[in-house]
Amino acid sequence: MRMKIAMPLVVCLLLAGMISAVSTAPLHEKVDSDPLSGEWDVSFYVQGKTYPAKFKLELDGNKITGTAYSEHTGAGKLRDGSWAENKFSFTLDFAKHESIAITGHLEGDKLVGEFTTEGFTAKWDAKKKAIAKPAGATVVSDTLGY
Repeated sequence: MRMKIAMPLVVCLLLAGMISAVSTAPLHEKVDSDPLSGEWDVSFYVQGKTYPAKFKLELDGNKITGTAYSEHTGAGKLRDGSWAENKFSFTLDFAKHESIAITGHLEGDKLVGEFTTEGFTAKWDAKKKAIAKPAGATVVSDTLGY
């Protein structure tokens, strides 16, 4: 009797795992094929000091759009963004700050490059904010003992 009850339960759990894996596959492909889209914690390095900022980037083909924010510049908008062969460039425009020209490339899980504004050029880098995992995913894997 226990076997009659246990077998359908095991089959249901296996099917649920397979469906979950198939339904999330396109999400993983999108993330891997689009390394730029998302929120980034940025560090600008100027004369021995580090200035934090935030980028929110969106990649559509070879075109990058988005926004930026720092305490120094306020809110800004990205224009003329392009992405090709692991390199990118764009300009950030602000209401109360000179525009900032950004160039860079993807290096592992970071963006690195140079920026030019107010008559000088310096380095910057950024780390992508972690994406929160759905609460249900942890529960399912704990249930299956993985």
